[in-house]
Amino acid sequence: MKIAWLVVVMACTVLATSPAWAEHNGPAPSRDAVDVNIDLKFFNDGFRLGGTIAGLEGVYGAWFNGKIRPDGLSVDGRVQHPDRTYNFKINADVADWLRRSLGGFGDGI
Repeated sequence: MKIAWLVVVMACTVLATSPAWAEHNGPAPSRDAVDVNIDLKFFNDGFRLGGTIAGLEGVYGAWFNGKIRPDGLSVDGRVQHPDRTYNFKINADVADWLRRSLGGFGDGI
């Protein structure tokens, strides 16, 4: 009977002091990792490039879309900061400029 009692006490002692038991009772682990996401896509008439970085201070990110139009190209995008976001759009009508610059070679443009 003494041996059975000793085995039960030893088993309880091992379970009570195991790392899994201490892990559940301790403070929550701090987040010290940084997550990075990058996205690149190509379409028939354009592209998309974007990404995010999630860290301790918040989420930073940016994305850019580009599209080829009959008279030029357009680019729009967003730059994201944890406190503020900036949007932009650029339209460039460069078809006429290319025709003038290339002279006789730009007839097909």
